[in-house]
Amino acid sequence: MTNSEDQARLTRLQEIRDGMEGLHANALAERDGRTFTTEETLALIERRNQSK
Repeated sequence: MTNSEDQARLTRLQEIRDGMEGLHANALAERDGRTFTTEETLALIERRNQSK
């Protein structure tokens, strides 16, 4: 593979990762049919990270 192919692949992987993170954030924000604020969602993520 060439450097340009490698760079294109890395760029595409980053785009996919960004998209997945956005979907994950939306899924967390809309739990059990309820919608939560960004602050509430970030607090949930923090609590989950601390419990690991």
